Amino acid sequence: MAAHLLAATLLTPAFALAQTITISSGSQFSLSSGSLNAGCGDVAVAGTLSIDSGSANNLRNVAINSGTINGGSGQINLSGDWLNQGTFNAQTGTVQVTDGCGTTLSQLSGDTTFNRFVASTASGKQLQPSTGSTQTFTGGLTLSGTGPDKLLVRTSSAGATAAFILSQGASQTISGIDAQDIDSSAGETIAPGPPERFNSVDSGNNTNWFISAIKEIVPVDTLPAPMLAILVMLILLLGIKARTPLTQRLSGK
Repeated sequence: MAAHLLAATLLTPAFALAQTITISSGSQFSLSSGSLNAGCGDVAVAGTLSIDSGSANNLRNVAINSGTINGGSGQINLSGDWLNQGTFNAQTGTVQVTDGCGTTLSQLSGDTTFNRFVASTASGKQLQPSTGSTQTFTGGLTLSGTGPDKLLVRTSSAGATAAFILSQGASQTISGIDAQDIDSSAGETIAPGPPERFNSVDSGNNTNWFISAIKEIVPVDTLPAPMLAILVMLILLLGIKARTPLTQRLSGK
């Protein structure tokens, strides 16, 4: 299919393409309520792609070159890399990274603000944000490994961080991941609690991950009896002292 045909608005419910889909500069391609099956092809956007309420499925790599993708309320499903060098308007849509198309690595290049972002694997895929990049999640973040191997979250350069910012009020579902070098200090805590609670692994150099907002408090009744007695006496003495008039305390009576 010639690239210039992709400038038209999609009218059919669904169609499949098994090649690189190029939306050239000046072109506009709207899914409306339809669906696009790319057949493991790549999508390169230099014009404007509007998902609307539709879905773009079975994509391998998505490259927003100098163009724009409008997420609408629809869904983009890919299994390869997400490269953002243009404009992504998340709106209320979802971007989902899954297994498929023979891929084992999905890179996130450039800074992107997603509404809802989902990365899931049953085969140990690696999600790799580029070093120094910032990925922001305003509506929800799901990171999930459902097979024997966990979803690996690693930057493109070991020891150097990338930022994940989870906005206040955004939902999160974390399970079966192995994370390293991710800085989430600018947003909400991701996976608040020990990693075991999320069937996950903290491989180090993560900020604002796997921590508890409330420290564990040792119950008073676990104190040894002598220490408990001393504590009670101190509380009583402090209470008596607090009730003693200031003039009496000053006179020493």
